[in-house]
Amino acid sequence: MKCPFCSTLMEKGVLRSRGGVFFLPDGEGLPRLYTKKEMEKHNAIYLPPRMLSFTAEFPVAHTCRTCGKIIIDFQK
Repeated sequence: MKCPFCSTLMEKGVLRSRGGVFFLPDGEGLPRLYTKKEMEKHNAIYLPPRMLSFTAEFPVAHTCRTCGKIIIDFQK
C-alpha cells in the first residue's frame, strides 16, 4: 500500500495493545466508562483486540515511517 500523503511504500503490520485502543473525535468528552454504549454516546471508535477462543485478532495497520502516519483497518 502506498502512503496517501507522500506515496512512500507503507509497512504492513497490526495494531496491538494490552488494553483497549480507541479514536475519540475532537470536541467529544472522555467517556466515564469504556462500555460499548458509552463509547457510542461519545462517537468513539473502539479498537479492542477481537477475541477468538484463546487467540486475539488484532486490527491490520499500515505505517509510513517517512510521514509518521499509521492507517488502521477497523470494523464496527
